[in-house]
Amino acid sequence: MNEYNLYLQKIEELKRIGLEPEVYGYTSLGAPMYVYKLSKRVDYTKKPIKVLVQAGIHAREYITTFLLFSLIEYYAVRIYRELSMLNKERKNAYLKLNYELYFAVNTNVDGFRLCTEGINFVKDLQLKERLLLINQGNMDFSLYKANINGVDLNVNFDARWGTGKSNIKFKHHENFIGDRPNSEIETRNLIALTNNIKPDITISYHSKGEEIYYDFFQDEEDKKRDREIAKVIEKTTKYKIVDLSTYSAGGFKDYCIEKYKIPSFTLEVGKDIYSHPLGLDKLPYIFRQNKYVIANILKFLSTNN
Repeated sequence: MNEYNLYLQKIEELKRIGLEPEVYGYTSLGAPMYVYKLSKRVDYTKKPIKVLVQAGIHAREYITTFLLFSLIEYYAVRIYRELSMLNKERKNAYLKLNYELYFAVNTNVDGFRLCTEGINFVKDLQLKERLLLINQGNMDFSLYKANINGVDLNVNFDARWGTGKSNIKFKHHENFIGDRPNSEIETRNLIALTNNIKPDITISYHSKGEEIYYDFFQDEEDKKRDREIAKVIEKTTKYKIVDLSTYSAGGFKDYCIEKYKIPSFTLEVGKDIYSHPLGLDKLPYIFRQNKYVIANILKFLSTNN
């Protein structure tokens, strides 16, 4: 069974244990884009902290999608346990915290399928020809990053669009910015989801390198705030914080920082010595590194706000 079919199977498995996703949009080829919501409400008079976690924006980085599935299962159980502990530890500020977690498990479903199944699932002959041109005639799409239109979704957002150092202006398996900002339906769907949720924090999972990116031309006060949270992530994962605001542009993290003025992070999972695409055999190790990230951020916020 290939990874795309494992993805579909995992969605069905989660449904059977009561974890039902919502469809927040459809891809260029009509595949549903799923988001899972987990909620912990202790005091309904107080607003919850909202965390949006996003993965799979690059086709070959589908290990991040399976990481989110693992995190969904972990936090579904964790929330139940935290609620059961409230009476015993009434002074624990974290346990009294209201929060909502949103997991957008795969932003680039078409690209994911192309990367894992190859071109034969595409029925449109003209689209097949275009994809082969985009992939420079190579029938092997396992290193493909873009969406089905040859646009790299993580440089397509309207956040200093087209100014990144690696940006290109022609269709390619990576780094093409698109014909205009937010040109892709997947980009627009994720923006609409973000507008609807109004998160306080976003986390985007990519691979690879074990690095944390948090900056994008914030003012000094916001940058200091965001770096403190990045330090929490660094301590949790042992990943390295990287200051790189002048290098990237047009990413989801960049968009959230610029448009919403909220802390937004990109986490690159997997050791740099690994080859793309990271195999699912790496998932247990990556999950262990990341399973406490959300909880530790919320604990930090509960004692520093």
